Amino acid sequence: MKVLLTGAGGFIGSQVARQLVESGDHVVAMLRPGESTARLDDVLGSLEVRTLDLSDTAAVTAMVAETRPEACVHPAWNAEPGKYLHSRENLRLVEATHRLAEALADHGCGRLVGVGTNAEYDTSYGYLSERTPTAPTYLYSACKLGLSHSLAQLGLLTGMQVAWARLFYLYGPWEDPRRLVSSVTRSLLEGREAPCSAGLQVRDFLHVADVAGGLVAVLRSGVTGAVNVGSGEPVTVREVVTRLGAMIGRPELLRLGAIEPKAGEPAFVCADNSKLRAETGWKATYTLDSGLADTVAWWRSRMV
Repeated sequence: MKVLLTGAGGFIGSQVARQLVESGDHVVAMLRPGESTARLDDVLGSLEVRTLDLSDTAAVTAMVAETRPEACVHPAWNAEPGKYLHSRENLRLVEATHRLAEALADHGCGRLVGVGTNAEYDTSYGYLSERTPTAPTYLYSACKLGLSHSLAQLGLLTGMQVAWARLFYLYGPWEDPRRLVSSVTRSLLEGREAPCSAGLQVRDFLHVADVAGGLVAVLRSGVTGAVNVGSGEPVTVREVVTRLGAMIGRPELLRLGAIEPKAGEPAFVCADNSKLRAETGWKATYTLDSGLADTVAWWRSRMV
């Protein structure tokens, strides 16, 4: 299958690219101008790379008209820690995604897998299913939710199948070093203190390779509408960082309670992933322990 993959150089996109290449798919990999291809080094020669700005409507439309992908996976977005939740860049990416989706539908693309977020839901419900009421509290999640609705309607108008994968909490190799698992791992490996919150909040963590596997499973299925991509296994943040401390052998460097919890942060967020499992056959390949061990090993190799 010929698949257009946006954000191919990113944390999620690079993993999707790798799995599609391994499956024998023809991947048209869309990269931002000047973007590093380090995450793609092992598969770069197997990709049809197209470098262009997603917001350049004319260039994107011309590229879609030329390549005519049969399907598209669209993880490209701005997810810079500390900024993306409230950034007006979310508004521009909504518009750019609409133009991309129109081009895809107009040039025969049969299936689009968009990427959303658990933050679209009313997180007071705890376990979150696709039937859970939505109540976004950030510009980012509001934009994602609105996009899920408008793309679904475009699909109904044009016949293009649209699935919307809502992701939960990711970690793994090549993660931004400012995020929780990467930040704590690096600090402990370098022999530095790792300040954390008390870690009582419960979350759903999934290795990025399994997240990518979920997106590929959705792509190959007939699933439409929202579908949760998460582990379905709740764990406290305290437990995650404690396991990292034990794996690295420096638990004394953890500083639990050194950081105040964020105001309004939900106490419990976990995916009900029964739709994903039932309709695609997906299952995780990593346990939390094996996934964290893989992440620690990757960071250790980078720091030699």
